[in-house]
Amino acid sequence: MPWRRRSDAWSVLLAGVLLRNTTVKQVLRVYTALIERYPSPVLMSSASVEEIRDLIRPLGMQYIRAPLLVEIARAITARYGGVVPCNLKDLISLPGIGEYTASEVLLAACNHPVPLIDRNFVRVVYRVLGFKPKKSNPYRDSEYYALASRLVPRDIELARKFNYGIFDFARKICKARRPVCAECTLRSICLALRGVLS
Repeated sequence: MPWRRRSDAWSVLLAGVLLRNTTVKQVLRVYTALIERYPSPVLMSSASVEEIRDLIRPLGMQYIRAPLLVEIARAITARYGGVVPCNLKDLISLPGIGEYTASEVLLAACNHPVPLIDRNFVRVVYRVLGFKPKKSNPYRDSEYYALASRLVPRDIELARKFNYGIFDFARKICKARRPVCAECTLRSICLALRGVLS
């Protein structure tokens, strides 16, 4: 995933928006061309919605995504001088940016060791440790968020490896359907495998 090898906040933010409701494979088809053509919010802010729509057409939902991308770029340019902010409050004030995408920017580009809590993270933590959020949005569940934060290493490189490792582990081993328990390195401590979860 090329966005994992980049450390600028715009590249990470752009990937986060593109990855919504689509697959990594689909995003790979458009990401490199898009980031090469618009390597900064300032450049994208002057683009037409039609230009962006044509570039991201293979993803689908281009009539929703293209205007949103241009709106985000224009907001960053107008409010923050073309620099993606590095704090949660400012990030989630941008159009269409939620806690997960904001957290990924903070982790990958701003050196904040925060948890990336998506359904994969929730599934792994529940199966292995038995904890699940009480609210539909785990970022708004202070008790769950505190637990997730304690799991993340304070060292930023380890924090990135941990978060992306959970994502990859959930995708390849601890799958939603048919988990590959025989290959799981956590099977000795997994509560779900021991049958103690309701």
